[in-house]
This record gives sequence, structure tokens and C-alpha cells, in this order.
Amino acid sequence: MEYKKLQSDNSPLLLTKYTFNTLLEAIVRHFKKSHAIENYKDFQLYGFGNYDSEKPNLKNDLELVLKDYVNGKYLYNKQRELVSGKPIVKISREYRDLFFNYLGYTGVYDFIEKEISSKDEHLKQITLLQNLSQNEEFYYVCYYYGEDKKMTKGQLTIHNNWKTFELTFVYLNSQNEPVFYDLFGTIKQENNFVHFDCKHFIQNKKIQGSKMIFYVGMASYSERPILIGAYSSFDKYDHSIAGKLMLVQMNSQQEMEQESKSVHFHPAICQELIKFRHIVPSRVPIQLSKISPQSPYASIFAKIPNDYKAIFSLENEQIELDFRIQKYHYNILSNIEDIELENDRVTIAGKGQILELHFDITGIFRLLKASLYIKNYELLSENKAGTGTFSGVDINNNPVSGAVRLLNIND
Repeated sequence: MEYKKLQSDNSPLLLTKYTFNTLLEAIVRHFKKSHAIENYKDFQLYGFGNYDSEKPNLKNDLELVLKDYVNGKYLYNKQRELVSGKPIVKISREYRDLFFNYLGYTGVYDFIEKEISSKDEHLKQITLLQNLSQNEEFYYVCYYYGEDKKMTKGQLTIHNNWKTFELTFVYLNSQNEPVFYDLFGTIKQENNFVHFDCKHFIQNKKIQGSKMIFYVGMASYSERPILIGAYSSFDKYDHSIAGKLMLVQMNSQQEMEQESKSVHFHPAICQELIKFRHIVPSRVPIQLSKISPQSPYASIFAKIPNDYKAIFSLENEQIELDFRIQKYHYNILSNIEDIELENDRVTIAGKGQILELHFDITGIFRLLKASLYIKNYELLSENKAGTGTFSGVDINNNPVSGAVRLLNIND
């Protein structure tokens, strides 16, 4: 059979599930007939992995048509995409005519007219091709602080004028082999936010995936090259999770794929995302005292809210800071005019024996940031005074540390 020369086109090609299955069946049927082959392993059929290049394989056949390198696993991966639940297969611009030329057709329209006999499927494919010429696709790399406390990247492709999307994350398993996790879904814009509703398939069943929301304002999407938002989902360990994530727009699919596969991360992205991940362990407690390992110390935690005076020993001086810890809410609030406490956190450690207080200080004060570690058993005694140590940053941006006393000054 003589093959026609490939036509030059810079756009990808979208095929419905039915059209791609028909195309793949025709390719395999033509290959087996041409080489008088019946049964073949997938890796030898497509030409990847430990295949024998001296034996017939589709990779070699297709390279004779393209007169260039062909990824032997390309068709195999596309077939697996359909198995995972994707309703549409995207053929890259390099291969958009190759598979049809291999069968002797000039292109996709020639193939559709002669091979797609179902009127409904014929109409679906033609409509998809017409919409492709009208709808621009957008490519983003998705960044977030993911499983195993590592930065993670994903490939996000926006279709149909911001109505649908595909998102693929790549993880490494225990053998350091790539494992692909595919999501797809719909996009909805409300007020100043855009919402992504993700789905994915497990054992041929479509289940709910993550939810993502980004602020876009009133401008069009194309004017927002960077989107920052939040997600809620479950991780590969079946924990409920939530966190912060970022989308950075790429100029092309190729640029998106190259960046997503790179092991390097821009420091500005790392700075924004590291540790922004909340994990809720999968457990179902039957009583309040067993919610978590911290539950037995809840009675101690309940005694913490009060008014306090912290006395810091700093360079042979003692500086004082009055503040209060709110009951139930555990916010640390300044009792001194013109001083604000921010980024505050209250925890207990050491089986309830140590009280930890962390906060930033805005206003006229010798410290800009402080972390206090107080002996709880002293603070909760009749003396109402606990000793401990602190570390922090002073007004000259120098790291400092020293002794600290915390007095309960409730009347």
C-alpha cells in the first residue's frame, strides 16, 4: 500500500472514544494482516519496553510512514487513557495524520467518512472537530505541596472555552517508577471565583475527586497567567486533605509537559506552597476522649485561656508583654495599645507538660517574633507562674533567645 504524504498542521486532534477505538482496531487489524501475525504481546505489538526491534512492530511501521521517530508507547498510552475513563482522546499535532496515513487515508475526515457508519457517532466526531477549530485550549502547570511532604506538579489542560479540563499528576512508586493519576471534570465560574469539580475512575467506576477553587476577579481567564487557590480532596493514603495550590500558564502543550516533568521548582513557588497542607487522618473515634493522641490532655488545654504577662530576659534587660488567650478560640491578643500579635498559635506538648506559644509582633517592641516554651505544671499551680525559654527575632532582625517567665494575671 502506498501512503500519502502527511499534511502540516500545528493543532492537536480530538477524537471521540468511539472514533479512536475504531481507529485503533483498524490499525491493529492492518498490522496483523500485513505481517501475517495472530497473537502478540502489547510491548511487541506497539514497540516499547523490552520489544525485539528485529521483529514486526507498529513503531517501525509508523516510522516508515512518518520518516521520523515515533514513540512506540503513544498509542498504548492513549488506549489506557480511555480505559481510565477519559471520554476524548487528544492526538498531538506531530501524529495527527500519521495513523490515518498508515491505513491509507488522507486524514481524519477521510477516515470518518469511510469507517464511521453510525450516524450518531459520525455527528459527534464532526461536531468535536468543528468545535476544536473554534475553541482555544489553555495549558497550565499545577503546583502543590503533596504526599510524602514533597512539592508536586501536574499537567492541566483547559478545553471548551473553560468548560471542561483534564489534570494529570505523576508520582513515583516504591520502585521509583512513574505512576500517573488522571482527573477530569467541569469548570464553573461564579462571582470572582472559578470552581473545578474533579472526577476520576477506579475499576471503571466514576467517583468524586478533588474540589479546587481559584480567585480570578472580573478579568478574563487569559489575563490571569497565575492563579492561586485551595483544594480539598483525599490522598493516596486515604486521608482527607486540604491545602493551597497554584496554576502557572504555559505557552504550549510542549512547554507544559517539559515543565511538569522537570524535577526543579522555582523558589518563589516553593516559598508560597511548602507546608500549606492539612491532613485529617482516617479514623472513626467512638468517644471524644479518643479523637486523637492529644485528646487525653484536653482538660489541661481548657485551662490555658487567661490574661498573661510575659517577662523576657534579653541582654540583661527584662521586657514585658501583656496579652490574653481567648477562651474556646485560643487566639493570642495583645493587651497593649499599639501592639498587635499575628500568626499566633497555641499548642501543648510533652504529654501536656509544655505550653507552646508562637506569634509575630507588630508595633513598638524589642521583639518582632517570639516562640515561648513554658512549664505547664508550674503555670497551672497555685503560684500561677511558669518558667521556660524563648527564641525569636529582635527589632534589628537578629536571632535571640533566653529565659522567659509567664504570669497568669487574672484578677
